[in-house]
Amino acid sequence: MKSLFETISVAAAAAFLTVCVSGSAAAQTVLTVSGWTPPKHHFTQLMQNDWAEMVERESGGLLKIRYLPKAPMGAAQTFDGVRDGLVDISFISHGNNAGRFRLTKIAEFPLLANDAETLSVAYQRVFERSLADANEHDGVVPLAMFTPGPGHLMSPKTAYLDKASLQGQKLRAPGGMAFELATVLGAAPVSRPASELYELLNGGIVDGAFMPADVFGGWRLEDLIQNVVSAPGGFYNASFALVMNEDKYNALTDEEKAALAKVTGETFSRIAGRASDEADARGWKIYEEKGGEVHQAPDAFVEEIRASISPLEADWAKSVEDTKIDAAAALADLRAEIEKMNAE
Repeated sequence: MKSLFETISVAAAAAFLTVCVSGSAAAQTVLTVSGWTPPKHHFTQLMQNDWAEMVERESGGLLKIRYLPKAPMGAAQTFDGVRDGLVDISFISHGNNAGRFRLTKIAEFPLLANDAETLSVAYQRVFERSLADANEHDGVVPLAMFTPGPGHLMSPKTAYLDKASLQGQKLRAPGGMAFELATVLGAAPVSRPASELYELLNGGIVDGAFMPADVFGGWRLEDLIQNVVSAPGGFYNASFALVMNEDKYNALTDEEKAALAKVTGETFSRIAGRASDEADARGWKIYEEKGGEVHQAPDAFVEEIRASISPLEADWAKSVEDTKIDAAAALADLRAEIEKMNAE
């Protein structure tokens, strides 16, 4: 079976070899890239290796990625770092920029898609169709929208199978929609980094957590978590974007922009989503080998979630009216796009 990233055309590869042999090619444009995930994280590996190779090959050697092993800024500062030219390209989590992005919450709602690839591609399509017009990424060029895998409800002890079981429970939530959902379900959300979760759970500071499956195998959580509850489409999702410094992008030639377009947009959304799905699959395997249990949320619980988020959707749509984007229509479009992809 071909690797996920073996999507490079023979023609592009041949062109690259021709350039190398002839030595007559124009000088390469080097794009400096960084990320804030750990070295072994699938996003780091994607950006540093697979995607970097795609960029160089698809551009016929016109573009080259220089990945910085140590990012010059943290996750919350990445947008500003790219805008200010500390790096040319990086990825951001919109949830790390409280108050700056509002329309991107569209991809964070629960019960959207069961896998990151489907949601990422659908999200990119809807972003291009309507959300991009609001120019929320002013100062950078948004190259692609994508999401990690869906979030699940995890606990060392209790399997949370209804709203009643969550009352007063302290749940680690990554912020954004997960935080809001925990609140409306009656839990007490605690916003702390995933890297601290082992200590939080082991010390009884929190009772459970909203997390994707890719956390298993990285932070020893499979040694603590005994119950995971999954809901169709996830309890929450997270919105990410691949962004580029505007001045650097504008300085590219038309040929370089065309080459970059081949490995960004929906193409990047698909491979980033699929990389997350593969990481989730590895996480599930590790968790199940440790003897942890996975429960599907009962239909009654799913309906409780649906009823709880309905007011959140209405509040969100109202909060972005000033953008002139019909948020409710965009959310309906996203769900329709997901259904269409699932049917295909």
